[in-house]
Amino acid sequence: MFTAIASSQQPIELHRLEGAIFAVTGPHVARAHGGRLHDPRRTEVVVAPSTDGVSPPPVVPQEIKDMAGRWPDRVWALATNVGWRAHAAAGPSPAMPGIITAASPRNAVVRWDEERGRWVEQPDLAWICTWAGGVLAMGVDGALRRLDGSDRPIPPVLAEKLLWDGWNPPMGLRTTRSGDVIVCVTQSTRLEPGWWVFPRGELTPEKLVLPPGVDEKSVAVHTGGGGDELLARGSLRSGERFIARRAQGTWQMLPPFLGDYRVDNLLATPSGGLVVCSHDRTSPLCIYRLGRGGNWERIPIPFHTDPSQFSSSCLVAGEEGDLWLTMDFGGRYRHQVVLYHARA
Repeated sequence: MFTAIASSQQPIELHRLEGAIFAVTGPHVARAHGGRLHDPRRTEVVVAPSTDGVSPPPVVPQEIKDMAGRWPDRVWALATNVGWRAHAAAGPSPAMPGIITAASPRNAVVRWDEERGRWVEQPDLAWICTWAGGVLAMGVDGALRRLDGSDRPIPPVLAEKLLWDGWNPPMGLRTTRSGDVIVCVTQSTRLEPGWWVFPRGELTPEKLVLPPGVDEKSVAVHTGGGGDELLARGSLRSGERFIARRAQGTWQMLPPFLGDYRVDNLLATPSGGLVVCSHDRTSPLCIYRLGRGGNWERIPIPFHTDPSQFSSSCLVAGEEGDLWLTMDFGGRYRHQVVLYHARA
């Protein structure tokens, strides 16, 4: 059963780094372990000097997102709303033409500095993401690089910018631990729609072989908790829903749910377990774990407010299979977030 351990009127981001899970609001970060939050710290961002050399005072970010790496010596993240960016814009109306100066919130890639206890802006980086067990970044110059000290080459499919415009993180791509790149193609002049695999170091893809009898247009593919395991969910051509797991190149169909449900997400734990997020007519969010007997076991969530107000959630698994869940029962501008924990 999930137990509520904390609440916040700000969004809570959950991040799984090397061997640890962290719960982060804009101004605070804490290690999540054993059903408790440890060593909470108030965090600020040391902003890069302006073009005229002036160093602004540290600022509290609105959110810390996309945290990746190893705490505390090699951690990068995206900090939102750390200042303002001026840019030119067209006049407000035909009656008032011309160019005016406008401003928009500025985000920044940051790195944790343990000695200062603060995030420090990395002005030469445009974005970062976890990639094949490491940390991948793109510089403002458009060049891809690894930030984790690895000498592994950049995957050719990314280096050649075959599948995305080169300025946004490859969030639509999947990667296995060995470096295979998996992508769902919806429109391409080179590839037919469907799921494709670029084997490690290759520029020529192979069509991903899906479980027999599935409706390929309904399938979503996820990477597993370790190695090259894959997970898939969707519908069979008969209309029944399915969940499947592939290990060593062979698909295994898993037991279906009973009743009226919809699978929203699959999560493979580092210890080899499998968790499903779904919802049905009775609850906006249901969490099921695949038990040792091959049956889906529902993990109760004690809602502390009207669950119909639920707006978003995030679920991550610890190294030993324990689960951390956030649920926001507020709206876009007024958050009411609860942090839950369930033991393995």
